[in-house]
Amino acid sequence: MSTESAPNGSSRRDELLAVAAKLFAARGYHGTRMDDVADAVGLNKATVYHYYASKSLILWDIYKRTADFTVDALHDDPTATARETIYHFTRRLLTGIANDLEAAAVYFQEGPYISEWFTEEQVAYIRKAESTVYEHVRDVIDRGIASGEFYDCDSHVLALGYIGMTLGAYRWLRPHGRRTAQEIAVEFSTALLRGLIRDETVRNEQPLGGAQQ
Repeated sequence: MSTESAPNGSSRRDELLAVAAKLFAARGYHGTRMDDVADAVGLNKATVYHYYASKSLILWDIYKRTADFTVDALHDDPTATARETIYHFTRRLLTGIANDLEAAAVYFQEGPYISEWFTEEQVAYIRKAESTVYEHVRDVIDRGIASGEFYDCDSHVLALGYIGMTLGAYRWLRPHGRRTAQEIAVEFSTALLRGLIRDETVRNEQPLGGAQQ
């Protein structure tokens, strides 16, 4: 992309992040040099360093944006039922992953190694975001159990399984695949919720409540 196509710092930074995410996803963070990023975006390395003083800061921005998106996706309608809340969150997550597969791939591929690249404060920020997501999902399941909407179950185990099922979709989800992210969210949510909902009629006829409309 030419300089004219990205006239300000914000758009140039976004461009660098998008290019770096593709390279990190394909080659790994360790296998990508700043020279590679500069070549791919069509800039000299000095210009790249103007926006990012180190490669780890590029990775940090990818991580922070991904973590912030996931936490932001938790925002719920307070009037929604537990099953509607789970569906809404699933839809937002899968749509977001489909829109930025490379960033999601980088997030999970580099996860075991972030303590090597990030400061303690940065690692703590990411871990707090991840805990927030887990606690939210667990609490929604607990709310459904307490209200009688869901069968009694181990909400801790189910929340961990749900997170793995949804966030791991970056491995195979494709924006222009056979099914859209929204359609997959319906399938995921329906399968999960039909194992949780107590009321047989609701379970069979309206597992997502009014959320799908």
